[in-house]
Amino acid sequence: MAEIIPFRGLRFNQEKIRELKLALSPPYDVISAAEQSRLYKAHKYNVVRIILGKEKKSDDALHNRYSRARGFFKSWLRQGILIQDKKPSIYIYEQSYIFEGRRLRRIGFIALLKLEPPDKGVILAHEKTFSKPREDRLKLLQSTEANLSPIFGLYPDEHFIIERLLAGYRRTASIADFEFEGTRNRLWRIDSSNFIQALTKLIRRKIIFIADGHHRYEAAYYYKKLMSKKRALNASTAFTANPELSRRISADYVMMYFCNLASGGLKILPTHRVIRNIPKVELATLPLILQSYFTILPVSSRKELFSRLRLPGASPPRRASQHEFGLYLKDKGFYLLKLKQKTILNTDKPPRLRRGDSRSHSCYNSLDVVILHNLILDKLIGIKEENAGAQNILYTRDEQEAMRLVKNQEYDCAFFLNPPSPRQVSAIAARSLRKMPHKSTYFYPKPLSGLVINGLGKNAAF
Repeated sequence: MAEIIPFRGLRFNQEKIRELKLALSPPYDVISAAEQSRLYKAHKYNVVRIILGKEKKSDDALHNRYSRARGFFKSWLRQGILIQDKKPSIYIYEQSYIFEGRRLRRIGFIALLKLEPPDKGVILAHEKTFSKPREDRLKLLQSTEANLSPIFGLYPDEHFIIERLLAGYRRTASIADFEFEGTRNRLWRIDSSNFIQALTKLIRRKIIFIADGHHRYEAAYYYKKLMSKKRALNASTAFTANPELSRRISADYVMMYFCNLASGGLKILPTHRVIRNIPKVELATLPLILQSYFTILPVSSRKELFSRLRLPGASPPRRASQHEFGLYLKDKGFYLLKLKQKTILNTDKPPRLRRGDSRSHSCYNSLDVVILHNLILDKLIGIKEENAGAQNILYTRDEQEAMRLVKNQEYDCAFFLNPPSPRQVSAIAARSLRKMPHKSTYFYPKPLSGLVINGLGKNAAF
């Protein structure tokens, strides 16, 4: 049972920040070094200084980007740059944008979600996580005592009941309306008890899938456990006399943006892989190595490759077929890879499959990103994501960047692939014993960081 509650959000004071979009940013994990610098220059109060502060050579255990994030956050609160809403509210959040020549709209809401253990089956993840980014987000959470960016959550609602409820309240005046990088963002603050009760009841029946923010969710859950231990040690202290206890209870929740899995405005974009440190022998004969499992078709250009990977003219564009990949090698050009035998997808089953899990296991193994990692990178090339992914695999949505890195010999080759569908992702999260490889999905558009902040501690939202 998913439990949500309203909260008194912290927001940028629009009397002091006249152009709100200049103070906001995308989620931290999609911000490149160049984008970080651009956001720093955009506004002195841009939230990137808190969610992804620049590192300095002089940083040490006491003075670092986490301590600076805390300093910025507390300073902005004192100055009234960030102000807190007076009533607990739920925030309706709409994004509209042009995609493949069509105007799409996605409406969701921001609320606090009660943190649940992974094995409870209420909040489901689909991607693998790693210790380093999880520790990074935990340090930031401990330092600022705030959820600075909403986790991106999906709920199933094929009858669009929740969206109709939201649409009824968006007729009121919005509290923010601006365009950010080609996407129009609109925000409404709703404190109606009737609305909150109705939405809370509807979402209680849903399973929530994490689209983006796996590391932030795990960091928040670990933070909750830390605070629970402290609460147990101070169980005899009266709640009203102990602000510390208030912080520990607010830590039981995390801020989330909720979107309908069936929304036509929900898109997943491809994330390509650029690979380096391939042994010289394997690199020189890579097309021949891949011929064991793939039909290899040389193509003349990137344009031809992507036209064959994604059929043009359809609305939305259709894929030519399943299990096709693009490959770029500096001296050999572009190739289209087509999987020869689908029977290999049922190999390498995980141990102790539960009854009924064979179908979800087959779904997992049929994902293009899984074939790329398990068959091509791991089995044929010898690069495992878990062991040396950070050193050998670069993830990018930019096709031109992938080609440039290979041309400049910074990386050996680039693999281009199509994204999974939202339904495939939810099926994996709901039924499979395995998680998808890192950066398997890029849900679009992203909910912005800094639009609404959930304060903990003395800025607790409830």
